[in-house]
Amino acid sequence: MKYRSQNLYSRFYSGLYGIVGFLFSLSVAWGLMANYDFFYGVWHDVGGIKEGIKKYGPANRYKPGFADTTRQQRLELFHKITVAIHRSGDGLREIYYQSPTSSGKQQLLREPEVIHLQDVANLLNLLLWPVLFVSLLWPFMGYSYYRKSKTLPKISGQLYGLCALLVLVGLILLVFGPETVFNTLHIWIFPSDHPWFFYYQDSLMSTMMLAPVLFAWIAAAWVALAIVIFILLNIVVARACTHYLNRI
Repeated sequence: MKYRSQNLYSRFYSGLYGIVGFLFSLSVAWGLMANYDFFYGVWHDVGGIKEGIKKYGPANRYKPGFADTTRQQRLELFHKITVAIHRSGDGLREIYYQSPTSSGKQQLLREPEVIHLQDVANLLNLLLWPVLFVSLLWPFMGYSYYRKSKTLPKISGQLYGLCALLVLVGLILLVFGPETVFNTLHIWIFPSDHPWFFYYQDSLMSTMMLAPVLFAWIAAAWVALAIVIFILLNIVVARACTHYLNRI
């Protein structure tokens, strides 16, 4: 009975350790992707973004000439947005574009878009605390388990926890639909009197991201990269522990 209880505890702990490790991997993956503008250039070329800009850019009611910007300009504009939301929104109002048909220099973002991106920046600042918590909790859990059993939680046990998490998220998306989940999260997270939904004809921000298409590409790449990081972290930590045991 005691062995069975210990085995159940070990499985539960391993699963929880796997979930925390994956959350930590998601944090690392986000930081890496942010440094490369979430691979916007790739999604622009192969994800339907440039076609969306060509279609909806000329229909914008407030800003002319965006459809005639170059690929490099769009990458630079997205880079500036990425930098701004990771710097507490600093610089959002100083993003401009110009094309042969833009009638001179144009401010990219209208005030409602600035308000929304400032909300995104505030959210990222708030998430720094849970990221810090997970970053401390994961090595602490690993160390506590290793100190007790002279080994790390088994990868099979971790995968149980990770698969349970991914299955839960997958079921939510399957039952309610990605768009409903996306919209509901926006309603829950952002202030009720702040705009977050924009028609392509009213927002170059939405046009250049072909929202929510870009977010789907980013989410898929984010999870895939996090899984790779999760596997590599487990390999590196396991080898480090083995090396340590061989020295004592």
